[in-house]
Amino acid sequence: MRKVLLISASALVLLFAVQVLAGGGGGFKIGDAVYAEWTPNGWYHGKIDKICSAGWHIQFDDGDQKCCTLSQIVKDVVPPKSKVKVGSKVLAQWSNGRFYPGKVKAIAGNVYTIAFNDGDTGTATLAQIRLR
Repeated sequence: MRKVLLISASALVLLFAVQVLAGGGGGFKIGDAVYAEWTPNGWYHGKIDKICSAGWHIQFDDGDQKCCTLSQIVKDVVPPKSKVKVGSKVLAQWSNGRFYPGKVKAIAGNVYTIAFNDGDTGTATLAQIRLR
């Protein structure tokens, strides 16, 4: 007979909190401004307001809320130029002002060509890029 270990949601949050305090929270902390994935390919701005069962609870700027995993969150920080290389996974600003996921395809001076995950290609400046 197999034994099944049942862990409550509150125990999972506690385990995650211990991991965060030990430095395993992905470098995030409560109060960080972030972009978080609301829906596939739909990233929106917000702030981390607490720990939740999946990772970090996001309070979006429009008032919506969601518990996100580490892979669904990107710090809203312009990265150092030295960290953005061809092949880097990024969120980059599109012409409509929104940020979308993609990879750096080429770099020419201060212009980064982005191959977006939806198949589009565009360009961005360093100020319009966030590292994933």
